[in-house]
Amino acid sequence: MSPYTGNTGPVRYMFLLGRISDKALQVALETESASYRDILQEDFMDSYNNLTLKTMMAFRWASTFCQKAEFVMKTDDDMFVNINGLLRAVNQHTDVLQRSVGGFCVLSASPIRDKGSKWYASEKMYPHRKYPGYCSGTGYVTSMFVTRRVFEISKHLPFFHLEDIFVGLCINKLGYTFTRIGGFSTNFIPISCSYKQSIITSHGVSPKQMRQAWDLKC
Repeated sequence: MSPYTGNTGPVRYMFLLGRISDKALQVALETESASYRDILQEDFMDSYNNLTLKTMMAFRWASTFCQKAEFVMKTDDDMFVNINGLLRAVNQHTDVLQRSVGGFCVLSASPIRDKGSKWYASEKMYPHRKYPGYCSGTGYVTSMFVTRRVFEISKHLPFFHLEDIFVGLCINKLGYTFTRIGGFSTNFIPISCSYKQSIITSHGVSPKQMRQAWDLKC
């Protein structure tokens, strides 16, 4: 896959959006969508607390329109993704990903009760002492089979605003697992030839750095 070619290769990508209040920006988005056909947008406010809605939108769309796809990856717009490294990883974990989500995964974590935190969850929102496990929403990958099952089971679980935790709750309900895959990072990694080799994801990458990483000659 190249950033300079159309969205026509064996690895396809879509940009996910909710509703925005800036009318000029909305017109620009519609123009870009008409040209590239790579934007999904639905009628909910685009905000951090609505990432769960956005992700379920993506899972529903992929299950409906990409039925022949083998794997689905969800990531964020400030993430560098080493496509070749990702493909190697899914090839190595093909079997386990039929009943698992892979990435930078945590098997147990406590809810954050600090109201000042971005990841705050009140006891009313989540009354339990521990989350059952999750893979960081910065980037995770799973099979199309799991994608479909997560979307279906999501209709029967209470909404939870932290998207990666919500997906983890769905995985737990289904009796599936979390798989830690080397190379998935939740931190920024300085740009080097490792971006073409061992790294699969790097977090907090600016558009300029993204271009630098794609243009590396290693």
